[in-house]
Formats: sequence, C-alpha cells, structure tokens
Amino acid sequence: YRNEGDNIKVYIRIRPPLKHVQDGINDTVCLEATTNNSVTIFTKPEPKQFSYDFVANMETTQEEVFTTVGKGIIEAFVNGFNGTIFAYGQTGSGKTFTMMGPPGDDGIDTFTHEMRGVIPRCFEYMFSLINREQEKIGDRVEFLATCSFLEIYNEQVYDLISPSTAGLQLRENIKKGVFVDSLAERDVCSAKDAYRVLESGWLNRRVASTSMNRESSRSHAVFTVSLSSKRRVGGMANIKVAKLHLVDLAGSERQKDTNTQDLRLKIFIDILFVMLSKR
Repeated sequence: YRNEGDNIKVYIRIRPPLKHVQDGINDTVCLEATTNNSVTIFTKPEPKQFSYDFVANMETTQEEVFTTVGKGIIEAFVNGFNGTIFAYGQTGSGKTFTMMGPPGDDGIDTFTHEMRGVIPRCFEYMFSLINREQEKIGDRVEFLATCSFLEIYNEQVYDLISPSTAGLQLRENIKKGVFVDSLAERDVCSAKDAYRVLESGWLNRRVASTSMNRESSRSHAVFTVSLSSKRRVGGMANIKVAKLHLVDLAGSERQKDTNTQDLRLKIFIDILFVMLSKR
C-alpha cells in the first residue's frame, strides 16, 4: 500500500548460513548489513553499498520482520486500503520461511510456532484490530472477511482451496473488473479460520508439486484476504472493501533460464491481473 507521498517499500533480509556450511563461515560471507537501511557487498576491486527502506540482518527475528514490514499494511488494510506483501529471491533464500515460518515437520505447528512468519502474524494482528474496533464501537460496525488461495504456474491459474487438474480462467467485466473465474472463497471469522484455509491450500500445493509436476519453486502462490466493513454513522452506512495480497513468488533465478523469459513475463502479467482485480 502507499501512504500519501510514499513509494513502494523494499526490504532486504540476509539469510543466516545453512548448518552444513557454517564451518569456515568467515571465509564465505560476501555481504553484511552495515546499517538498518544499507547493505555492503564485498565485490572486487571495491565493495559496493546499496540502500533500502530496511535491512534485516542475520539476527533479526520473525517478530521484528513483521513489525517492520507488515504491521502498517495491516492497519491500513483494516481501514479500507489495499495492500500487498511479496517475497522475492532465489530458491533457498528464505522466502517461504519469512512468509510462512518453519516447515511443518516433526510435529511443528507452523502457524503457532514462535518462529511463524509474516502471513500468520498478519492474520493475528488483523483480527485483533477487528475485535478491538468491534469492542469499541459495538454493533455500529460490521466486518466480513473472506479468503482465496491460488497458484500461478506456466501461465495457468490453479485454485489451492478447491483443487482440480484444470486451470482457471482470467475474465473481465464492468462490475468486477479483472477476476479469476470460479475461484473458491472461504469466510473466516478468526485467525484460526484463516490458518486452516492457508494450511489446507499449502498442503494442496505440496501435493500438486509431486503428483502433477507443478514444481513449487517455479510457481507463484497468492493468498488473498478480502475485507468488507460497514460503519453506521448518523443513520448512514459507510461501506469499505479492501484486499490484502500475501505472495510467495517463484525463485528469481528461474527468470534467467534459457528460453523462459517470455513465459516468466506472461506469468508476471497474470499475477498483476490478479492483484489489481476489483471485485
């Protein structure tokens, strides 16, 4: 989202080394966060410095990432403004960990774990703000939240909530603008409800990556929350509708694969259509 006068914000997160390469790490570090908004890359002959809106170093916690990246967007979203958070980087750079949290192995509940990612924390904060508003104003305000979850792979759009082998179609009309035809939506009344929808869709994405050869590192996943609010003021009803898009993009190295640049461009156009839809 944008405040007045603001541009799209860019945040950098430096992933810690993997466990199997931690030995001798002093010989392998090629960049460091020199300040909260700058990175130094140790190139030859001279190091290069780059500036961003915020730089998360190796010690930055999941909570700190959410506070910096997501909190303001969720506050604006509950007040009726569209917002998008997406993670971009090479496969293995930590996009999914940042957005979702640790993998759900060994009995770990990704969505309540202390290292849960931006998306679960967005749910928690969003519903805490909604509950606070309802406690403050009472029945003068009503909220309705719905979720959808799709995957974009090889120019095709797939529904992760109600999966099938057939891809969905992008359509356009005067009332809705550009939209994904027949995309399933689920009403959610709490963070737990949203967790369940996300978890179910994420499992369907994993299944598709093996049974249908839709390699997840080559696909975009877009989880969208639509929030309608109706406030009654002086006998009048003020209705606002906003969308929050939470995106796990395909590995950036795929964009340089031989003979795939046109395809990647088309996929990117697809994702823009979805994000800019007015429904």
